[in-house]
Amino acid sequence: MKTGPRAPKSTWKSASGSNSVAMVSWAALISMFSAVFISIMWEMYNQPPKVEVQKNETYKYPSFVLDFDEALEERERLAEYYGAKADPGVERRSGLSLEEFWDLYDAKWPVIVTDVVPKWPAYEKWTREFLNSTYGKERVVMVATKGKLEDKEGMSLPMFGFVEHTSESSPDYWTYLTDEFFITTRPQLRKDVLTSIYTEEDFFQLFPREIRPWDCMLLWGTAHSRSALHIDPYNWTGTNAVLWGTKKWKLFPPGQDHLLYVFQNQKCGFPLDCFKYNSPIDSFASKPETHKKYPNFQSARWIEVEQKAGEILIIPTGWFHQAYNAEETLAVSGQMMNRNNYRYVLEEILKVGNLQRKQLPEGFHNLLPPDQVTILMSLLPRKILRKGKAVTDDYLKQVKDGKGGIQ
Repeated sequence: MKTGPRAPKSTWKSASGSNSVAMVSWAALISMFSAVFISIMWEMYNQPPKVEVQKNETYKYPSFVLDFDEALEERERLAEYYGAKADPGVERRSGLSLEEFWDLYDAKWPVIVTDVVPKWPAYEKWTREFLNSTYGKERVVMVATKGKLEDKEGMSLPMFGFVEHTSESSPDYWTYLTDEFFITTRPQLRKDVLTSIYTEEDFFQLFPREIRPWDCMLLWGTAHSRSALHIDPYNWTGTNAVLWGTKKWKLFPPGQDHLLYVFQNQKCGFPLDCFKYNSPIDSFASKPETHKKYPNFQSARWIEVEQKAGEILIIPTGWFHQAYNAEETLAVSGQMMNRNNYRYVLEEILKVGNLQRKQLPEGFHNLLPPDQVTILMSLLPRKILRKGKAVTDDYLKQVKDGKGGIQ
C-alpha cells in the first residue's frame, strides 16, 4: 500500500508552532472573557438593588405623618435622661454630641449651634469685597421688592449690580440674593463650606444626580429683606448658617397649617417634584393689617430668635419659618435627609405622584432607612430622571439669559 511522502521536519516544526500560537490565542481569549465577566459582575454588584415589584394585595405602604405631640413627649423624656430641661425657646449649644442632637432636637425642636460655622474657611474669607472683586461680573439670582412681600420680582444680573445697592433698603424696599447654584457650580467656593457631625448623614446623596435636591444656597440680603413663611421642600431638616450680619426668625411648631392660610396644590419646582407649602402671610409686617386680612393668624403660636454671625440654625421637619435680615447679612442654607426625617421625605415624594405606593415591595417600611431610599430611587421611571435634568438645565439657562430663575 502506497503512502504519501512523510512531511519534512521543517513542516512539522511549523505545525507545532501553529499549535503553540493557537494555545496562546485561546489563553488570551479566555483571559479577555474572564475580564469581561468580572467587569459585568462588578457593575451588577455596585448597581442599586433592582426590586421586582410583588403583587401582594395584603401589603400597603403606610402613610407617615409627623405626630408632633408624640415628638414633644419623647423630647421631654430624653431631656431628663441628659439631665436637662426641655427649653421652650431656641437654645444655643456648643459641644453638642450627635446622640443628644438626634434625641432632643432633630425632627423635634430647633437649635442654634455656635461652634460649627467659625471652623469654615468661608467664615473669614467671604467678605463683601472678596465676593464682589472675585465674582462681581458673574450672574446671580435675586428678588427685589417695592411694597409688600407678595410683590417681589425675581431677576438675574451681575453680582456687582446687586452689591452697588445693598445700602439702599427700607421696610418696603429691599433686595435679596437667593441663588441655588452659585456655590455648587463653583468648587472653589463649595470647599469653603464644611459638613459637621450633624449633617454628615444625608440620604439625599443616595438620590440619582439628576434629581438630587439643590443644596448650599447663597443668601445675601439687604436690611429688611426676608423669606416667605414656608416649610422647606420635602419636609427636610433645614440648616441656615450666618457668616456675617443678623437674622431674626419666627418659627412655627407643626400642626398650624389651618391658621397660616397655606397655598394649596403648589409645586416646589425641584428636579424631583414635590408640593410646596408657602403661606401668603408676612409675619414681620404690620400686625393690624395682617390680622385684618388673615384673622385666624392671631391664634398661631411661634418662637422668635435672633441669630448672629458664626451661628447655624437647624430647623426641624414640619416647622413653618420665616427669616428677616435685620441688617445686611450673608448666609448659606442647606438641608439633610437622615434617620429621623426620611419617612416624611419619602412621604412627600409619594404624595405628589412620583411613584405609586402599590409599586413598593412587601415589607418596604421595615427595611433599613438607606435601603428604603435606594430601593425607592431605583423604582422611579426614567422619564422622571430626564425631567429632573431638564429642570436644572432650564434654571441655569434662565440665569445665563438674565431671566431670573426658579423662585
